[in-house]
Amino acid sequence: MTTLITRHRVRDFDTWRTVFGGHQENRRAHGATGHRIYRFGNDVTVMTEFPDRASAEKFLTDPALRDVVARAGFVDPPTTSICELVDTEQY
Repeated sequence: MTTLITRHRVRDFDTWRTVFGGHQENRRAHGATGHRIYRFGNDVTVMTEFPDRASAEKFLTDPALRDVVARAGFVDPPTTSICELVDTEQY
């Protein structure tokens, strides 16, 4: 499994959340299988699951993503990392 980690600061969380929700079909079209959102004030981290690195990279280059970033009210450009799952354990 591959996780795309995106971190950014937004002007208004509720506005961002609405725009993010409206982009779900595009994430699915690129193979995304789910996401987790973490928030501290207006600092947001999204972890989106993809089946492989190529799918995550293709999603990041989709021109529709630029429109979402513009409408979502980002304060700074997002930072992204693509990570591969190597181990998991429940406690």
